[in-house]
Amino acid sequence: MSLLYPLTIAVDTAVSLFVGGWLGRLLTRYPFGQSAFTGKESMTGKRATVVSRKTGYYEVKVDSQIWKAVCNDPLELNETAEVMDVSGNKLVLGKIRQ
Repeated sequence: MSLLYPLTIAVDTAVSLFVGGWLGRLLTRYPFGQSAFTGKESMTGKRATVVSRKTGYYEVKVDSQIWKAVCNDPLELNETAEVMDVSGNKLVLGKIRQ
């Protein structure tokens, strides 16, 4: 038995693990062209409803969770705004223009 056979198996195994790992990551992170479903990227574009106004921030409901949020435009109670970005643990909102 020559040294070429085990070396071929080792290289094939390493390449398969590398390719499989990247392909698996690609398919679980953004499967079939869908947007992200976890993390900061998943919040962008969602709708938030103002629950209360506090000094310097709003409390909004997004997907049944209460978040702190800021917005350059004034918002009223029960008004819906769009999540533009996430800054730390606060959402940055944009008023929805009709």
